[in-house]
Amino acid sequence: MINQMNQLYTQALNQVNTAKPSSLDDTNETNPTAFTNLLKDSLKTLDGKQAESANAVQSLIDGSADDLHTVMIKTTEAQLSLDIAVQMRNRSLEAFNEIKNMQF
Repeated sequence: MINQMNQLYTQALNQVNTAKPSSLDDTNETNPTAFTNLLKDSLKTLDGKQAESANAVQSLIDGSADDLHTVMIKTTEAQLSLDIAVQMRNRSLEAFNEIKNMQF
């Protein structure tokens, strides 16, 4: 189970590293709202995954959840989404610091 989760995590990070969203292909420098919208949508998706996970855990505690597997899947999805968001934040900060330290 842990090996499968590690493989999923590795696959997700590889997809993040190699992903080139099609919505960014048609943007240009004069349209900064495209990045803002993409970021907002991503954060809304992350928040939704976290809420689904919390609801699934609460239903498990209440006894209304039928199977543990669904709860574990939703919790793992939320965890992976959060891990990816943290990695994106770390890479963004790293890029910002590199730009900040450039000498012209």
